[in-house]
Amino acid sequence: MSDEALVRFLPDDPAVRSPGGVGGVLARAEYQAVIARWPQLAALLGRTWDECRRRTERYCVVVDGNGLRTVQVPGDAAGLGEYLAATGVAEPSERDLVAYPELRTVASSAMTAWPPERNAPCWCGSGVKYKRCCRPRGLTAGGPPHHGG
Repeated sequence: MSDEALVRFLPDDPAVRSPGGVGGVLARAEYQAVIARWPQLAALLGRTWDECRRRTERYCVVVDGNGLRTVQVPGDAAGLGEYLAATGVAEPSERDLVAYPELRTVASSAMTAWPPERNAPCWCGSGVKYKRCCRPRGLTAGGPPHHGG
C-alpha cells in the first residue's frame, strides 16, 4: 500500500493544530472481518494482522519523524461496508481505503495520538497497555507483538 493510502495529510483540519497525518487502524477482529469480506484487500493491508499493524506503525513513525503530528483513527468492517454502499462501490480499492474512515464522522475522542503514552491502552485495539503490547515489539524492537496479559 502506498504512503498516501495509510497516512493522509490534513494541514487545514481544525482539530489538528499543526499539519499532521491520520492513520486508519483496524483492531485484529476488524482486520479479520475485513479480509473475510474482501479478501483482495490483504494485498493492500497486509497478509496478516501483524503485518497490517506494522505497516500502520511504520507510517506513523515516518510522519512523526518528519515533525508532523499523527493521530490514529479506528475503522471497522461494518463501517467500511456502509461507506462503500454510500459511495456506490462494490469492490473496494486502495482509493477507498484512503477515504475511509470518513473523518467528518469520527469523534475526536476516538482518535489516538502517536506515539501513545506507555501506560495508555495500545493503539492496536488489543485492550492491553501500550508498554506491554506493541511498544516492546515496535519497529526497533522486532518480533511480533504480545497480545494479552
